[in-house]
Amino acid sequence: MTIFRNFAFFLALVCALNVQGTTTLKLATVSPEGSAWTSELRKISRFIDNDTEGRVKLKIYSGGVMGDDTAVLRKLRARQLSGAIIQTGSLNSIAPNVQLYNMPLFFQNIDEVAYVRENMDQVLMDELEEKNFVSFGFSGVGLAYAMSTSPASNVKEARRLKVWAPKGDPAANSLLRSFGITPVPLTIIDVLAGMQTGLIDTVTSPPVAAIALQWHTSVKYILDVPFMYVYGVFVVDKRQFDDISVEDQAIVRKHMENAVDLAEEKGIADHKATWNVLINQGVQVVRPEADDMVEWEQLAADATEDWLDQGFVARDLYEQMLDLLTTYRQSVAVENP
Repeated sequence: MTIFRNFAFFLALVCALNVQGTTTLKLATVSPEGSAWTSELRKISRFIDNDTEGRVKLKIYSGGVMGDDTAVLRKLRARQLSGAIIQTGSLNSIAPNVQLYNMPLFFQNIDEVAYVRENMDQVLMDELEEKNFVSFGFSGVGLAYAMSTSPASNVKEARRLKVWAPKGDPAANSLLRSFGITPVPLTIIDVLAGMQTGLIDTVTSPPVAAIALQWHTSVKYILDVPFMYVYGVFVVDKRQFDDISVEDQAIVRKHMENAVDLAEEKGIADHKATWNVLINQGVQVVRPEADDMVEWEQLAADATEDWLDQGFVARDLYEQMLDLLTTYRQSVAVENP
């Protein structure tokens, strides 16, 4: 009996130690099941579990079940969640420079984005680390276009629309007001219902996001102007990440950074393909006249200056980004005279 009791005690001790040695990282995203992000997360969940021999596990909450980005950040601070893939605007009060690539009408194509990001991503990731977020990188959703139930090619027509803005994102709301547009703030989870009920009639979104979130079912027109680059940020609360051993941290970093890269690659491919999907489903392309485009660009410049004046983004970082973009465009011009 004594031997049995000792063996039972030993078994219980081993089990307890194994439980104590397991860290579960709870990750949230608004991306629905089957999207590039959730597919990659579920894949690396298996890799991390295997490579750490069960010491680190992922629990994934997809489709916005943990609320919008503001709610997710609140749960991160309360340690109810470990990490998330969130949009840049939600970090405005924490690490505002992360919105750097969101400048209106700044990029003309994805190649420009790639060049600038190659030189500046690390600067933004370092800022997140300083704010106690371990960052695994940014994953582009694509260039965002205005999609609406009514055609609007110029600023005057756009001002009559009921345009969605992310709730709790002062920079996005400020941007729309710079164009003379009164925003209708809603959480991303409420956008589809807002379109269906007529509360809003316009969203500005990359085509891939509009399709993934079913917004495309409520729009008839798309304005052929790339208003801004939209991207997600993959972060984990540093306090919880530090609970993991250094060896396992390296494993987690490797797989999560790979997931970001793969989601980015798929996002770029999907960005190009989903534009055609929208057109094939009957969404009509609206193109502004030359004079109208000049007005859009001037108001975008005013909005950018307003962002810089309000401190949404540091001016020196913006100027560094502008220099990089100018250099890239000059090199392209030389190669393609």
